[in-house]
Parts: sequence; structure tokens; C-alpha cells
Amino acid sequence: MGEIERTHIEDEMRESYINYAMSVIRGRAIPDVRDGLKPVQRRILYGMQQLGITSDKPQKKCARIVGEVMGKYHPHGDQAIYDTLVNMAQDFSFRYPLIDGQGNFGSLDGDAPAAMRYTEARLSSIAERFLDEIGEETVDFAPNFDDSLTEPVVLPAKLPNLLLNGSWGISVGMTTQIPPHNLGEVIDGVIHLIDHPQAGYEELQTLIPGPDFPTGGLILGREGIDGAYQQGEGRIRIRAKVQVEDNRIIVSEIPYQVRKSTIVETIARKVKSGEIAEISDLRDESDRNGLRIVIEFRRNANPQLVLNKLYRYTPLEWTFGANFLVITNGNPRKLSLKEMLGCFVAHRREVVRRRTAHRLRIAEERVHLLEGLLLALAHREEIIKLITGAKDAPSAQALLQQRYELSEIQADAILKMRLRQFTGLERDKIGKEHREKQVASEGYRRILASEQELDELIKQELRDLKDQYADPRRSQIIADAGGLQVTDESLIPDEDLLVGVSSRGYVNAPREDVYRRQHRGGKGVIAMRLRDEDRIKHIFLANARDHLLVFSTAHKAYKCRAYDLPSLHRAAKGENLRSLIGMSAAEQVAALVPLRLAGERQRYCLMATRLGILNTNKLDDYASSHTNGIIAINAIPDDRIVDVAVSEGQGDLILASAGGQTIRFAETQARCTGRPSKGVRGLRLNSGDELVALTPIVAGAPEDKLLLITENGYGKRTPLAEFPKQGRGGKGVLGIKVSRKTGRVVTVRAVCDDDEILIITELGKIIRIAAKDVRVVGRYALGVKVIGIERGDRVVSIVRQPADKVKRDEE
Repeated sequence: MGEIERTHIEDEMRESYINYAMSVIRGRAIPDVRDGLKPVQRRILYGMQQLGITSDKPQKKCARIVGEVMGKYHPHGDQAIYDTLVNMAQDFSFRYPLIDGQGNFGSLDGDAPAAMRYTEARLSSIAERFLDEIGEETVDFAPNFDDSLTEPVVLPAKLPNLLLNGSWGISVGMTTQIPPHNLGEVIDGVIHLIDHPQAGYEELQTLIPGPDFPTGGLILGREGIDGAYQQGEGRIRIRAKVQVEDNRIIVSEIPYQVRKSTIVETIARKVKSGEIAEISDLRDESDRNGLRIVIEFRRNANPQLVLNKLYRYTPLEWTFGANFLVITNGNPRKLSLKEMLGCFVAHRREVVRRRTAHRLRIAEERVHLLEGLLLALAHREEIIKLITGAKDAPSAQALLQQRYELSEIQADAILKMRLRQFTGLERDKIGKEHREKQVASEGYRRILASEQELDELIKQELRDLKDQYADPRRSQIIADAGGLQVTDESLIPDEDLLVGVSSRGYVNAPREDVYRRQHRGGKGVIAMRLRDEDRIKHIFLANARDHLLVFSTAHKAYKCRAYDLPSLHRAAKGENLRSLIGMSAAEQVAALVPLRLAGERQRYCLMATRLGILNTNKLDDYASSHTNGIIAINAIPDDRIVDVAVSEGQGDLILASAGGQTIRFAETQARCTGRPSKGVRGLRLNSGDELVALTPIVAGAPEDKLLLITENGYGKRTPLAEFPKQGRGGKGVLGIKVSRKTGRVVTVRAVCDDDEILIITELGKIIRIAAKDVRVVGRYALGVKVIGIERGDRVVSIVRQPADKVKRDEE
């Protein structure tokens, strides 16, 4: 026995795994940059050529092809070989199929192909262009798996298959995903690079604008394409091609690598779950004439909104993750578009150079032989006499070589000449062939001596292939796709929601227009059903597209989307807001405002606290708020936020207390501080009183009256002119006389005559009335009954519907 070699298991495992990984990378999953083929694909094409199953011959059973390839070149299982063969025959997988299949080779629905014993195949015409020069010493051959045969290391490929049909594969720690392209465009790019080796990306992308998928579709934007072409990786968004007709959407092209059945199933699932509730019917009407998916939507649905939802929630929009990883010089490497084209050009130059050298050698050998035959024809009587007088054939050959200084090949050819070749016609034929071979040899020498001649030949061959195989582009590229971006906002209907929040944090946000106007003094309708011991605390108006700032009694501000709030029917119990934001069980909602940061004007967030403190911060300071909340103000423990408003900082403010006191002062008196701050004194309160509301007053705005509502359902409107401007921090003036009958003040709002008011009670009753139905009286009046309150109930909040919105709703 030999000496045992000791090694660390970690080193052995590492080395073995690296060897295995590189074997998989090079030998199975990653394509060669030169012919764009993985080893199994290359072996299938070569094996079929060796079997003679070319495009001009009848198809042969796939089982026979698979057996040939597995037995001679690829011993990794028949299923792997057959799956690859099937894939190369699918016109929805390969832009230019390399196999011409007969039988069931699968479908766009993802249906499995028939067993290999039932299907037949042959090489396609374009696949033969990969093999045309295989016998002219153009590529190297290596031993097969058992050293019994040799196989090509790479095919001489006249076309850049790596870009034409793309490639995809997963290896050990690596993946490649190269999209297919249009043959005519790629050939134009190759020719341009041959003529202009220093061409930049800008030049190449005008000739090769982007991928061209076999299933068509729309490519949105150039960002992903540019990234893939310049850095070797990028995310390319593909969208189905659709047409809207009446109340239906017709899908005629789908994204690459997406199954049609997957699209139909996903749409059906989203409709069933209610995510795309506007769809009423879905049918797959595809046939042999083409793909056709019919999506019918409800009559009152917005077609663009339905489309946006389909693009967002289903594979009708798909992202192709391009990754240009290839094998070059035996190693995996990520290449740019120009580098891939350059590698193909270098490969073609090497192939054509070796082909030309091979053809030159063959031509020179033939010229040499023909020169011997011509010499024999010139001395035919002497040569015939010499041959007939010789002892035997070897002696005759030796005499010919000695007397006429012929080579062994020439002498042997003369001995093999037939008498008929000594006729005049045969002499002319041999002479013509000799001249042709000399001309051909001279042409081959010129090509080998001149890089320019070599490149011209490559370009002409590419042009001929373009004329033969080029076809129109299938995928449309929309360079400026900004308007087609499916944003969250584009999926949300532009509608107003009435957000009701309970003391235990339950929220419901039905559409605002489900509440019809009633007469003043009515009992209203149910707005939200409550759980045991729960009460309504607030009501807010928000657009479904708004981001919302939710202020809590713990001085924090949370952010969420209005559309994410549960929008159930108006009498539903709602869902807990804590499922959307990180508000603790001890916190309650104090106020809610839309966070609209768009626009050039600076806006401010005004926060009033129970103890009469006013905080003024820039609204932009809350852009960073999130579902876990940020500190809104620095307040003392006994204080809390009671009302929040947004203003532009140029008007007045009115603050009101539960006891009916009000104060009006210029907003500029409350200096803007950074978040969070302690704020400034807004209203000096009497003992036992507390601040309940604030409302901005904009100079020149139509709002000319102050609406005051009490907890027992009384309210009044008082002209703003009756509220004098004062200095901030005073006790103000009486705004409404409160009593046991009216109850304490709930809120105040600046309104105009054409506004509408929605009033909600603690037990979930709501009434919608015209602002002008509320009587206009002075500051010292009690007001009138605006909503009938049941025993144990009270008003907790109101919402103002501005006059311009009321007018739009009526129209």
C-alpha cells in the first residue's frame, strides 16, 4: 500500500465543492458567449446533424434523437435532453426556434409536451447555419465522456444566437437570464461594430434598441434595458398588449415567460378575493389564430383603474431580470452588450480564418494534383508508353516521379487516370478546374492576408442571413414610460371617504356620498355599528388617495394610506386601526389630517392641546412619519392633542373651549418651531375648562361664519366679524352660551352658506345637513337643535363638506 496522504477535511470539502460548482457552471447551466449554447443544446444540434436529420429531410422520432445524444455525448438523463429539445422547438420560448417539431411540444398555457416516443423533430433551417462549417476545421473537438468519440467544443455559428434566442439557467451561486432580440437589429449592430470598433453604447442602442420577445408585449422604459446593456444586468418591465372595447379588455400579447393559464388563474383569484371587484366575466378565447383573453368589467367601472389593477396584481405586467452572465475563455463573466457583440465578432473572425485556411489547403492540394494531370496530358504518349513498359504499378509510379519530378500524390493520380480523360473535352475540363482553383486559392490568400477582406466577407455573409431570416419586431419599446407607471395612486379610485374612529381604535371608511342630506333636527342614520362598551370618538373626511397623519393622545403622529383603511358598508363594525399602525392599546386617536406634500407653497401643521397650547410646525416635518409613529409634540403628561389643522400660515386662527370661550389672533403670532416642540400658549382657560378645537380663517375666503356645535346636538352660525382679533394667549370672548340643555362645545369650524355638515354621535348616528339650515345668531345665543340626541348619547365630531365639493357632487 502507498503512503496515506493526510489533509484537512475543510480543505478537501472546499476544493471538491469548487470543482463541482465550476463543472456545473461550465458544463451545464451557463451558455458559451461564442455560439450562445449550453453544452446539452450544442450536443443535440450536433447529434441531429450527425444523424442527418436536417431541415430538408423528414422528421425523426425524438426518442431516437435523445438516445443518440445521451449515448454518445450527454449521459445526464433522457428527460433533461428531451426537455431541452422541446424548449428549442417552442416558438413562444425561442425567438428563432432551432428545432422544427412535429406533434405536441407543449403550449403557452404550460401544458406538458407529449412523450418523446410520440413526437418527431428535425433541425430548423436557421439551426443549420450554426453547423454549416463544422467539417472545415473551424472549431476544436474534444473527447466525449468515455473517450470513444469527439464532439465540438463550440459550434462555428454564423449568427449571434446568444442575443437572438437569449438564454436562462441557474448554476451553483450564479444565474443567467439573457433576453431574445430581433435578428435584423442584432446583425446591424454586429456589422456596425465591425466597421466602428470604438463605437459607444449610444450608437449601438440606436441599432439594437432593446429585446424582442417571441410573445410580443410592451417594454416599458429604457432604464432596465440601459442597465442590462451597459452593466450586464437590469430589470426590464414587460406589459401585455391590450385593447379596451366597450366594457371589456382584450389581451392579445402577454409578457415573455408567463403562462397564459397563470394569468387567467391569477385574475380569477383576484376577482374572487375582491381585490379587482370591477371584473364581471373572464374568458380565454385563444385559438390557432392567436392569443385572446377577454376580460369584461362592470358598466360603471373605470377602465383605466381596472387596467392599473390588472397590471399591478397580475402577471399582465412582468419584470424580466436580465443578467448577461456567460462563459468566456472558460470562465463565467458578466458582459455588456458591446462585449458580447465583440466576442461574437472575434469568434466569427477565428472561424472564417480557420475555414479559409482549410479551403486554401484543399484548393492548393487540388491545384497540385491537377498540375500533375495536366503534365500527364501534355506528355500522354510518353507516359502511356512508360506505364505499359513498367514491371508493376509501384515501378511505374517511381519512374513517373523520377522522370517528371512529380510528387507521390501526382504520380498516383496519373496512374489512376482513365483513357477517356485523355480526350480533348476532358483536357479542357481539367484545365478549367485548374484555373478556377488557382483563382480561388488567390482569393483565400487575400482574405488571410487582409483583416479588411476577412471582415468584408463576414459582413456579406451576415447581410445574406439577414435577407433570409429577418422579420419585423414583435415587442414595442415605449422609451418614455413615466405616464404608464402603475403607482399606488393609480390603483386607487379618486373618491372621498368618511373615516369614523371609535374609542377602542376601530375604524371604518365608507364612501362619503353614501350619506344623503337630511333636514336639521332629524335623528340621522347609523354610521358605524359598535362593539360592546365602545363609542365613536371622531369623524374625518379624506380622499382615498391621501396619506393620512394620525395623531394620538400620546403626542405621536403615525402615517398610513387612506385606501388601506377598511372601506366597509356604512353600518359595519370596522376593523382595528392598530393593524395598520403601531398605536399602543393605551393610545387613542386624537386627530387625523391628510398629508399632501405636493405643491410649491409652504404649509403648516397646527396642533392644539387640551390645556390651550398651540404647536406650529412645517407639514414637511411629518413626511418621515411611518406606521410606528414619531413624536409630534413635547407636552406635559396631563396634556394631549385635541385638534389638528393644516394652513398656509397667512390668516387667523380661532381656538374654542368646551365652555364656549373663543379667541381669534393672527397665525403669525404662533411662531413655527421644529418638530417636536412644547408650543406656545394659545388660549388661557378658566378653571375646569379645556380646549376642544381650532379652525384657520383665511383672508378673502368664502367662509364668513363660525359654526359651533355642542354635545347635546345644538348649534349655531355666528358671523366671523363678531369675533375680534386679539393677542395670542388671552382669555378671548364668549362664542356660545352653554348650559345643561346644550351641553359643552364639541367643535367649531369656519363655514359658508353653501357648505354641508356631517355630524356624528357617540353611539354611531350620523346626519348630513346644509350649513344654511343652521340659524345665524350672535355670540351670546344658545343655538338651535341640529340633531336629535337619544338618552345616553352625545355629539362627538363634525365634518365640513366645502361648497365647491358639494357643487361637484350635485353635478
